[in-house]
Amino acid sequence: MDQQAAAEATPRMDAQQCAAAQALSRRGLQVALQAPGYILQRFLGRGAYGEVWTAISRNTGRTVAIKFFTVRGGLDWTALAREVDKLRHLFSDRYVVQLFEIGWEADPPYYVMEYMENGSLEELLRTGPLPVAQAVSYFRDITVALIHAHDKGILHCDLKPANILLDQDWRPRLADFGQARLVQEASPALGTLFYMAPEQADLEAIPDARWDVYALGAVMYRMLTGELPHAREGPWHQNLPLAERLAAYRDYLRTALPPRRHRMVPGVDSGLAAIVERCLAVDPERRYANPQAVYSALESWQMQRLRRPLLMFTAGAFGLLMLFLALVGAYLFYTTITTAEREVIQRALEANRFAAAAEANQLALEIEHRWRILEFEAADPQLHQWLSDSHFAHNRDAQAALEQWLAERRAKYNRDFRSGSEASLWMALDAKGILRGAAPPSPYRLHYFGHRDYFTGLGRNLTEDTTGPPAAIITAPHRSLVYRRRSTRTWTVTFSVPVYGMPDDLEPLGVLAMSVDLKQESASAAASRFPVLVDCRPDEKEARPGLIVRHPYMTRLPPELPDEQLPLYYAESILAALGEHRSSRPLPNGQTSLPPEVVWLEHYTDPVDDPVYAGPWLAAAVPVLIQSDEEHPQDTGFVVLVQERRDEVLAPVRALQWRLGYGAAVALFVVLILLAAWTAGLTALLQQSPSSRLTRFFRRWLSGPVWSESLRSSSTGTLPGSASPALSPVEPSR
Repeated sequence: MDQQAAAEATPRMDAQQCAAAQALSRRGLQVALQAPGYILQRFLGRGAYGEVWTAISRNTGRTVAIKFFTVRGGLDWTALAREVDKLRHLFSDRYVVQLFEIGWEADPPYYVMEYMENGSLEELLRTGPLPVAQAVSYFRDITVALIHAHDKGILHCDLKPANILLDQDWRPRLADFGQARLVQEASPALGTLFYMAPEQADLEAIPDARWDVYALGAVMYRMLTGELPHAREGPWHQNLPLAERLAAYRDYLRTALPPRRHRMVPGVDSGLAAIVERCLAVDPERRYANPQAVYSALESWQMQRLRRPLLMFTAGAFGLLMLFLALVGAYLFYTTITTAEREVIQRALEANRFAAAAEANQLALEIEHRWRILEFEAADPQLHQWLSDSHFAHNRDAQAALEQWLAERRAKYNRDFRSGSEASLWMALDAKGILRGAAPPSPYRLHYFGHRDYFTGLGRNLTEDTTGPPAAIITAPHRSLVYRRRSTRTWTVTFSVPVYGMPDDLEPLGVLAMSVDLKQESASAAASRFPVLVDCRPDEKEARPGLIVRHPYMTRLPPELPDEQLPLYYAESILAALGEHRSSRPLPNGQTSLPPEVVWLEHYTDPVDDPVYAGPWLAAAVPVLIQSDEEHPQDTGFVVLVQERRDEVLAPVRALQWRLGYGAAVALFVVLILLAAWTAGLTALLQQSPSSRLTRFFRRWLSGPVWSESLRSSSTGTLPGSASPALSPVEPSR
């Protein structure tokens, strides 16, 4: 059995479910097949429980199909009775294969139904997928058939192409109601693998209209793609107990990715694809509630297809109208501005100064808060004991306790800072410069770091020498040199404080420090306005001040670039401006000089060698000062710079070259043309005048070969269950 055939095998009911009909199963089989009043003509096929023949009615000469139940062993007579009963309820429905006669007491039993000369939809699909228009037409008819069945309280529960027969006009008819259930029934009904909803594959499931909705989506997916959704071999095809096979099937569907191949079929737009996907939703709550909801969605989609040209035309006309009105309004607004270029620049610089001051103040508060945290935790007696313990290197318990203490502080205080500025590392060093613990744990524990700036406070890193005592140790809170971490490729700075055993001690027991990554937090690389962080202290590599340590260019560095080739950029013009006298620049508010801690540049050139940052900028720079002492604020060595593109700031002034009369006249002329075109097009479409060239154009556009069938059926307003010439037969090409 190939994969397709295996996928379409309907699981049989358990033997316990046939107990009520065992007496009928023990009756003998009469080999000769006959049905009173009919002449057998041709053998059509053999199924699990019998044979199907064509026959001629002796009275009317009508060709019919007769199903003989020749296989008695394991025959579910209860299911047979249910199927006949459901067909009896639907005997007058043109969407269902009609039941003519029942030979219930014959031997073998049989029933007579309509003969569908064009076979089943399954046979048609074996030649490949259907054209989109034909698939949509079949999808609509099958949906209407299910609506009729559900309206009469009957759920099919085993919808698949093999159970959909094609009449002489190639219109689909529902057949095989062997698994059908009444709405009020609570007995389970198993469908066919991969046409069966996951919740249906349960021997205790209560029938639900959404089962037929799932199967309807699977049939549509098969018609569009030629294959079943999710179909593959699995435990459900193995010789396992039925309950285990069904459980495996349910679990597979609930974890499988949604099928997407139908979206690659030419002619399937997003609206139709969404209908199929909602029908195939694994969660029944996300599926359409019943076939009527599917039909409504399909009708809505078809109406949208029909109205789309008009809506696109209207939206385009209004969009263009609004665009030109906006341009005219902007022009009129800018022509009212009487301020000169100087005022625009001064206002932009003032805004940049305000932004830089706010950023600098925030950074200063964070630095001060870090030092206070470190000083507070440095007073912990337990830390004093760990740093003064001469046997610490051999005491693994003390080492683990210290690192746990550091990890707890790191996790606790990281919540105090905004995202991106959390401490990346906490360290505790003894007075000899030995790293006694770190969080996260460091492979360099018990190594010498007494040459580092954050330990000595000398403003530079010394040559590593582990043979003698450290050259110095900090006696006050200290901010180290910035350095680049290899793991993150961002600039990092370490804040440290001395650890004293007693307040009046002259020599510290060690140093407590935290490292912070100076991550880029704002603006994309191409932003027109963004902050920059500059370190005014000499850097470690070239001993030059003004190193840019936070800038959007860092997000553009190629990941494959080696660390030693990472570029260094210095904002030397900012340092020069900070050292100049700034008393001759007038301000809009009447001031004649800038505060000594602020500098701005009207023609700033970004030192980053990247075309994205080329051109003139407006810049405002504010040093990061800790105001703990109002008379002598502490300089952290950082400067916050906010830069903005000069051309964009001056854009409103450049707009003054336009003249109100010329722009308004042009805009008015264009708006009038658009209004006239929109009015003419909308009128032609609504009136549908045959003599209108615009109408003929849109009609030709709408009457393409793919959608003509669907659009004609929507335009007639045909209701479910009513015959309409708009749904003319679509005969497939074999």
